[in-house]
Amino acid sequence: MKYLLLFAGALAICVLAFAGVLYWKYAQLFPEPSTEVVQLTPEKRALLERLRRETKFQPHHFPPLGYTGAETPEDRTRATDAVNGVIDAVLAQPDGPVQAREVSRLIGKGMSQVSWLATEDRDRTGGYLVEVWYILGFKGATGQFASGVSYARAGGYSEPLPPGWTAADQPRPIDP
Repeated sequence: MKYLLLFAGALAICVLAFAGVLYWKYAQLFPEPSTEVVQLTPEKRALLERLRRETKFQPHHFPPLGYTGAETPEDRTRATDAVNGVIDAVLAQPDGPVQAREVSRLIGKGMSQVSWLATEDRDRTGGYLVEVWYILGFKGATGQFASGVSYARAGGYSEPLPPGWTAADQPRPIDP
């Protein structure tokens, strides 16, 4: 019995150590959030307001991947509310300095609202939120998305270009 307990204890320690290493490796995929400060201007505010009014989560064929649209109307509503909530929180701030860490926190909150949606819908939500990031003028990482090589990045920027964007200063056409 004594050897069985020792074996079980050693096995538990090994499992915990393995889980800790996996968590550590997973956490390394997410870059440190930017510490930038940008200015919220009337031009940026107008573009964010247009993005807020846009009918979101419609099918599209923006590179690098297309999107078939939200899986259900309820999913579309939930994802749209998450994106619009981030935009509303940014627009509630007065013109002037905007902290990257605050916007990153808002993006994390928005992504947590869609965590149970289909992968394609979560990815599209992330695309909209990165659009907000780029519209505001941030260059560093949001800290909310794992880094990867699948999506093109503009030179000097840490987040991949949002769907439909051809450059960091050339957004896709946003429907009014």
